[in-house]
Amino acid sequence: MNSEYRAERHEELHHEKKLTLSIIEGKWKLIILCRLGLKGAKRFTELKNLIPGITQQMLTNQLRQFEKNGLVHRKVYAAAPPKVEYSLTEQGRSLMPILELLDEWGKSNLPPIKENDKHIHCEKELTLSVIEGKWTLIILCHLGLQGTKRFSELKQSIPDITQKMLTNQLRELEEHGIVHREAYPVIPPKVEYSLTERGQSLMPVLKKLDEWGKNYKIKA
Repeated sequence: MNSEYRAERHEELHHEKKLTLSIIEGKWKLIILCRLGLKGAKRFTELKNLIPGITQQMLTNQLRQFEKNGLVHRKVYAAAPPKVEYSLTEQGRSLMPILELLDEWGKSNLPPIKENDKHIHCEKELTLSVIEGKWTLIILCHLGLQGTKRFSELKQSIPDITQKMLTNQLRELEEHGIVHREAYPVIPPKVEYSLTERGQSLMPVLKKLDEWGKNYKIKA
């Protein structure tokens, strides 16, 4: 019965959370939302200037996805030269309290920006960059809700992720002190991954994101 429950929980995690988190996961997505939320409506060039490290193509693609998902509104003015502005929709603005929680988490758990980290624009960007990668939020949710996992178990929990991507993401999370890697001196080799205390402290924020996602699906 217990194994059946875990299997059902596994499926729920894969489908529900993947849909919820995929809307905002990915390089630069959280930072774009944060910039529009804090700075208000912006032209494309203004937004690009606020995020120096992003390419024009990447910004275009991410804004397009946000518009498709109902988080960003694109307004075209009948003027010459053409004027286009981007702003958060009501649904997009509803994410801001969660991004503020992430910012508070970052101030408490991450080291300050080093002078040579020129690619990072501000403290808030540093916080968001730690968890913005593709699959990062889903990996954290699985480890947080299901506990310690071997690599193969975690891979099975996230069927669509490649082995290389999972390896890279786990390595980055380990470098940030969010995930712990435990290697056992046995044959065959046994390696397990779990959330550190710092990683566990992110779970309340991820649960808020999950609640937001359920509301998003109802409204969508």
